Amino acid sequence: MRYSTGAVNVYVANGCSGPDLKLCIKEANAFAAWYQVSGHTSVSRWQDGNVWGSDFRDGGGDLDPGGGADITEIYFYSGHGTCQNPPTSTSPDFISTCGNFGKPSRVDIGAECGFGNGSGTLQFLFLDASCPMDLVSITTNWFAPFAGLHMAVGHSGTSNADTLDSVDRGSQFGARTAGLPDPAGWLFPQQSVGDAWMATGTIDIQSGCSAVVVAAGRTESEAVDRREHERIDDHRADPDSTWIAWRWRTR
Repeated sequence: MRYSTGAVNVYVANGCSGPDLKLCIKEANAFAAWYQVSGHTSVSRWQDGNVWGSDFRDGGGDLDPGGGADITEIYFYSGHGTCQNPPTSTSPDFISTCGNFGKPSRVDIGAECGFGNGSGTLQFLFLDASCPMDLVSITTNWFAPFAGLHMAVGHSGTSNADTLDSVDRGSQFGARTAGLPDPAGWLFPQQSVGDAWMATGTIDIQSGCSAVVVAAGRTESEAVDRREHERIDDHRADPDSTWIAWRWRTR
């Protein structure tokens, strides 16, 4: 499987709303290290101002071979999102980069993103950020991105129940989703994406914040099966996003 990462530590110095983050680049590197050891192929690993908002916008750069999120099967992002306090059923979900180009840096996921459509190949979108997947607005924001996308993970919360800077969360999620090849596979047996995120997505988050996984399918049972069982290298066919099924775990 091919993977890319994007990680943003620096916001204030580049003229974006802060605060700056200390551990996002380390987290993305730790995630990538597990995938490299497991034999997966790195395509791009952009950092700070080289992660653009347009990398995630459908038709606006997500197919850019230099760093678009829809050019690989797996994309891991570590940086800011945007939290409402509290969100409502119509509140947008956001990815908030601080790019040197590809402006604006804030991306409205439900209104601007579609992954796996056209020549896009993204199957698994891993968003380790503040509030990119609020439970109260899942159906408002998360049908449109599933245009061939299989699964996505993120967090639901508020500014008082938020995702904290962490290396361990991304590293352990990378280990559990990639696994290790034989004969070392028994050390870190590969888990499904959903099980891995339920085990690691609650690391270093505030009380009341939730780790969330969403999967798509042609039927309810297919969406639920993906949510519960799909692994990154199952090589399942792209789903029809008639249904989405989600699961969460609150700290």
